Amino acid sequence: MPFILVLILASGAVTAYLPLSERRIRDLGVVVAAVSSVLAVYIALPAFGVFVGEQSLVTGPTGVFGPGSLWYLDSLAAMMLSLIALISLSSAVISHRYLAHEFREKIVSLTDIRHYYSMVPLFVASMYVATLSNNVGLLWIALEATTLSTTLLVAFYRKRSAIEAAWKYVLLCSLGISLGLVGVLLITYAAGQNGANSSLLLSTFRDIVAAGGVNTDLIKWAFVFLFIGIGTKVGFVPMHAWLPDAHSKTPSPVSALLSGTLLNVAFVSLLRFRQVTDMALMDDGAWTGKFFLVFGCLSIVVPALIMVIQKNYKRLLAYSSIEHMGLMAFAIGLGPAGIIPAVMHLPGHALLKSSLFVGAGEIFLTYKTTDSAPVTDVWKRLPKTAVLFLLTLLMLLAVPPSAVFVSEMIMVGFGLRDYLLPTLLVVVALTVVFVAMLRHIYTMFFSAPTVNTVLTNGAVEKWNVTHVVMTIQLIAAAVLGIFYLTPKGLEIMVGIAQSLNSGLL
Repeated sequence: MPFILVLILASGAVTAYLPLSERRIRDLGVVVAAVSSVLAVYIALPAFGVFVGEQSLVTGPTGVFGPGSLWYLDSLAAMMLSLIALISLSSAVISHRYLAHEFREKIVSLTDIRHYYSMVPLFVASMYVATLSNNVGLLWIALEATTLSTTLLVAFYRKRSAIEAAWKYVLLCSLGISLGLVGVLLITYAAGQNGANSSLLLSTFRDIVAAGGVNTDLIKWAFVFLFIGIGTKVGFVPMHAWLPDAHSKTPSPVSALLSGTLLNVAFVSLLRFRQVTDMALMDDGAWTGKFFLVFGCLSIVVPALIMVIQKNYKRLLAYSSIEHMGLMAFAIGLGPAGIIPAVMHLPGHALLKSSLFVGAGEIFLTYKTTDSAPVTDVWKRLPKTAVLFLLTLLMLLAVPPSAVFVSEMIMVGFGLRDYLLPTLLVVVALTVVFVAMLRHIYTMFFSAPTVNTVLTNGAVEKWNVTHVVMTIQLIAAAVLGIFYLTPKGLEIMVGIAQSLNSGLL
């Protein structure tokens, strides 16, 4: 079934170059996204304990999606599949309207639209493969494919700044993933040194290291390369230089995919290798946790300071993505129990940040700029977008009942108990982020219009599909936060954390 999922998306990429009208290409893009999203959720359901007809896919020692297979489906992979499905479908629906507007305004051409609808399905397919892959070679290829498929999207508008951002993106991320390949080779070599029948399967690595006898020095070096390499893709400071430029230059529906799904896919891939490393070192994650704690703190504090002086609202959201990746890393660094708030934080951030980026797209379509200064009086000019954007921002800033509020509350509680000074530093940084983001958005939304403000027309804003998507994702994040506080919700998230903790919880 994963092969069928990839085949559907690859076919969608090819059909973008059929002799069809611009409208038909956009329609087909939504159909491909809808079909692939439904199939992805269907694949994910059994890992949540849901039976599909007479079939229950096995995630234990045997089965198509078991440890001996090319694919591996557990509750974490199921959660990621569901998030990718939801956000990719949302992005496709919004892209339909977004590109129609830009095509009418003659900002993009038919050729540009063909490129867009060929690259986006390949990008989504690469994330699905990375999420489900049990083969480290295939996982590495999928992560590199996400870079190659999105490079043209970063350079989509072909302006000098966009092309520069695309070069920075492809060079830094390809360099990072190359270092990750060194880590993959080292961990493969270490797993085969004790005479075991080694392979490229992550599940086999876990079995080999659990049996003992592996070279722990090699495993440590492998993790260092993997952390730097995949951490570049995640956007950890100081490997983050590509992220603000790339996220701010792409079309907003793609920015939603980059922040909402790609960063999380890379982060989860890193956690898979971290699990193998912890098992080889036979500890509770104390050694690897130091990397996550240090780089997590850096990735919270540095973006917080930059956000204070940021003058581009899409870059502001991009730095916020770095900060939230830092929060998840910080939670992992708190110890085995810290994985619980980390996996709680992941879907909340994915839903809310992707929603903010599509809201930023609505602002861009009206004001024709991503600079904050010319964007004024949004509350009156785009009242529906402004209300949804502000509510979503408050939820992202951990105002109850947001899922982000629950995860941050738990991680701060664990941190104050075990790592007092780093946690206090994180709390101060989060306060800076709260004030900085609200100050920038308040200025954009409520300040008086300037003579330099460029508007598309003087019509009153109408309710559109972007508002529908933002509302759905806003409600989903709130419901998720309430669900986390129930016994069943906590049980599910602990179960997902257990899949990464090798029974250490």
